[in-house]
Amino acid sequence: MEIVELTSDYATALKPLFTKSYNYMGTNSSNFSMTTIDGVNMNPDAEAFNTLYYDLFAQAYLTGLSNYRAFGSFEDGIITSTIATYESIDSAEWYWTQIRSINSKAIPAVLDAVADYNELHGRLKFYSLFNAKYAKTYRRLAFSKRMQDRYGYFDEFLVPDRHKCIYTSPWQILFGRTLLPVDTVMRCTYLKQEYRTILPIAGAL
Repeated sequence: MEIVELTSDYATALKPLFTKSYNYMGTNSSNFSMTTIDGVNMNPDAEAFNTLYYDLFAQAYLTGLSNYRAFGSFEDGIITSTIATYESIDSAEWYWTQIRSINSKAIPAVLDAVADYNELHGRLKFYSLFNAKYAKTYRRLAFSKRMQDRYGYFDEFLVPDRHKCIYTSPWQILFGRTLLPVDTVMRCTYLKQEYRTILPIAGAL
């Protein structure tokens, strides 16, 4: 397995991750309403939703934007999993914004690479959003033993289904200004103190 940072060169190879599964946030996307706080309600069918989801992903993560980044796992020339991130400009943190996979066993390896990249660049904690139904299985499925050992976590808040998050950054970055159809939890995951052997330099002239 090879882990690489994704660019526009991988756009075609990445597309099957969005067409082979109709799940989003742990629910079937055919039941997903694209209701936003701006009043847009497209109610796409599952295929249209996946196409829209892919297009938005490609525009944000495959076009060289400085704060948006995605990593993927390659197996036999096929991209099997991807994790997308946003690097905050307001504080030393990153956001795990999206995940797609046709081989869930590859996810921990991708997350290891993403965490290593962010540690190297001075970001030692991250925020993620997930279906509250899977709160107890989230780390077991997505985290390698190395990540579980090195990173602690706490859950910050819950947002009921089809409610707007009251906090600006999560609302913009994790929710995408969209009213999600499931109860969601925002989690902070942080590198434990004993592994913070060198503090990142955060000063500038």
